[in-house]
Amino acid sequence: MNMEIRDAKGQPVTTTDRQQAISESLRQIARMSRFADRRKGIRSYQTHVKNDPWIPILFVICFVLPTLAGAIYYGLIASDRYVSEARFAIRPALGSSEKGSSETGGNNSSGQSQMAAQDTLITREYILSRPMLETIEAQLPIRQWFSSDSIDYFSRFDPEKPIEKFLRYWKRRVDVEIEGGSGILSVTVAAFDPDQSFALAKAVMKEAERMVNDLSVKSRQDAVAESTRELKRAEERMTEIRLATRDLRNREGILDAQKSNDTNLKLIAEMRAARINLAVQLAIGQRDLGPDSRRIMDFKQQIKDLDDNIARIERQSASQDPEQKRVLSDALTRFEALETDRKNAEKYYQQVLTAYERSRIVAARQIEFFSPIVEPVRASSAIEPRRMLMIGLITAGSAALFGAAMFARKMMA
Repeated sequence: MNMEIRDAKGQPVTTTDRQQAISESLRQIARMSRFADRRKGIRSYQTHVKNDPWIPILFVICFVLPTLAGAIYYGLIASDRYVSEARFAIRPALGSSEKGSSETGGNNSSGQSQMAAQDTLITREYILSRPMLETIEAQLPIRQWFSSDSIDYFSRFDPEKPIEKFLRYWKRRVDVEIEGGSGILSVTVAAFDPDQSFALAKAVMKEAERMVNDLSVKSRQDAVAESTRELKRAEERMTEIRLATRDLRNREGILDAQKSNDTNLKLIAEMRAARINLAVQLAIGQRDLGPDSRRIMDFKQQIKDLDDNIARIERQSASQDPEQKRVLSDALTRFEALETDRKNAEKYYQQVLTAYERSRIVAARQIEFFSPIVEPVRASSAIEPRRMLMIGLITAGSAALFGAAMFARKMMA
C-alpha cells in the first residue's frame, strides 16, 4: 500500500526535500548530543575542582600572592628612579681621511674608520668597567647616594660590600648602547634623585672623553717614539759609512778614487799623445842626423821617460803584484762599495726623516674627536620603574604559572 507523503500545504514531498529534512534532523540530534557532553564535561570538571583541595592552594600560591606582592611593591614601595641620557660619537679628525685617501688609495681612510669603531667599543667597555667606577667614586659620593635610607630595601646598595659587588650594582644603573649604523653611543644613568642622576651622567661623559683623548695621545706618542728610534738608527748607519769612507781616504791617501782614476786615465792619454809626437820627430830626425847625435839621444830619452811613467801609472792603477800595497783599482773597488752603501743609507735616512716628520705632524694634532651629540639634561620626572607595566607583567606571569601548575596537577591526578 503506497502512501504519498505531503507537506504542511498538502503538496507532495519530493525525494530531495526528504533528504534535506533527514540531514537537518541528524544535525540537530548531533548538536544536542554535543551540548549534553559539554555540560557533562563542565559538571565533571567542577566536581573535580571541588573534590581537589590543592586547586585553591595553587591559585593562591601561584597567582594571588605574586600578583599581590608585585602590586604592593611597584605600587607602594618601589622608589622612583630618575634617568639622565647623553649621546656622543667618536669621529676621525677632518682632513685626515681625505689626505690618507689621496696618498694611499683610501687605505688610511679605512684604517681611521676601523680605529674609530674600535675606540667606540673600548669606550663602551670602559664606562662599564671598574676603573670608571673607581674614578667616579673618587669624584662623587656615589656609595652614599645609592645607600640612602630613602631608597627602598630591594633597590638600595649596602655600602659595606666590596667593589666587585658595587660594580655589579653600577652595571644595573648605567646602560650603554651603540647604534649599529652611525656608531653613536647612548648612555643612560639611573639614580634616585634627579640631581644625582644629572651629576653622574656629566661625570661619565667627562671621564669617557678623557679616556678617548688619552687613547689618541698614547698612540700618537708611540708613533713618534718609534719614528725617532728608527731615525736615530738610520743616522748612526749613515755616520758609520761616512767615517769608513774617511778612514779609507786616509789609508789610501786618496780623496776621491773615482776622480783619481779619471785623472790617471787622462794623464796616460796625454803622455801617449806626447810619445807619439816624439816618435814622429825621432823618425824625421833620424833621416838627417846620426844615431849618436845629441838631438836623437834627447828624443830617445824623452820617449823612454814617457814609457816609464805610463808603465808606472798603469801599474798603480791595476797591478797584480802582491807586494804592491797601494793599488788604485783595489781602492777604487772599496770606494765604490762604500759609495753605494752611503747612497743607500742617505736614501733610507731621507725616507725615515719623511716618516718622522709626518708622524710628528700627526702627533701635533688630534686624530680623533669626542663629539657630544646630546648633553646630559636634568630629569624633571621619574620614568622608572614603569609601575603599571611591571604589575601587568607580574600578573601575566602569575597566570601562566598557575596554568602550568594546574596542568601538572591534572597530569599527576
